[in-house]
Amino acid sequence: MKYVLMFCAFIALALGQQQPPTKISQADDMAIRTADEAWAGAIGNKSIEKTVSFYDPEALTAGSAMPPAKGIAAIRAMWTQLFADPGFSLAWKVDKVVVTESQTIGYSSGTWHMGTSRGPYFAVWRKQPDGKWKVLMDAAWYGQKS
Repeated sequence: MKYVLMFCAFIALALGQQQPPTKISQADDMAIRTADEAWAGAIGNKSIEKTVSFYDPEALTAGSAMPPAKGIAAIRAMWTQLFADPGFSLAWKVDKVVVTESQTIGYSSGTWHMGTSRGPYFAVWRKQPDGKWKVLMDAAWYGQKS
């Protein structure tokens, strides 16, 4: 219990110290949002190469609704297997994007749906040396069935 209270106090302090976003972070927010939507489009089109191009070389997948994969080769193999299913259809909607003060890490979150399954997703993005944002961690969990 002591650690839970300390953690909550830390989070409250951190949130209280937040500064309004800078113009750069607003641009990064939009860049992540745009990349997230294009990534969803690539998956919707079952484009292996385009899908994989959104991942950071050190990327990994996590969560109850994601097959485990680490690194580009494993992620390519995972999507190849998923796309081979003629009934595969995955879509999601971005609800929130946050960029760290360093403007090198951000995340997007929202909800995904595939058939009657749905749930939350969380993607951690890392800014690349060329300024593009790529997915470092791709995580999704089962929520409810509709």
